[in-house]
Amino acid sequence: MVSISNTTVVVCLFLTIFFGVQLKYGMSGAALLPHKVRVEITNRLTDRHLVVKCKDKKNDLGVHQLNVGEKYSFTFLPSFFFRTTLYFCHFTWLEEDHYFDIYVEDRDTQCDHNVCSWEIFPNGPCRILTTGQKCFKWSR
Repeated sequence: MVSISNTTVVVCLFLTIFFGVQLKYGMSGAALLPHKVRVEITNRLTDRHLVVKCKDKKNDLGVHQLNVGEKYSFTFLPSFFFRTTLYFCHFTWLEEDHYFDIYVEDRDTQCDHNVCSWEIFPNGPCRILTTGQKCFKWSR
């Protein structure tokens, strides 16, 4: 007769449930394991170059200059255990200087196929959604 410890049974049960949830929800964005996210930023200013500098608490992604209509993107893996991933950007152009939290994990977990697309306008950034766009005010 084969003897299995209670710990082995609990671990096997947990793994079965875990992988079952991954299979069921993995493609819809509700998976337990995070997927890579891409943030896209498009310059929608009129006749103005946009300078973008994005970073999180550990990584500075450098300075990028975008012509009108040009796009800058970066990818990352959101935090695993807690929804704490935050990327913020500094946007400057000839007359303006603004900041905005471009990716807040609690707010942006439902990006379209793990791509969060933003368009930058003088009065604030707008997130592109399948149903249109949602505009925000500058943080400061």
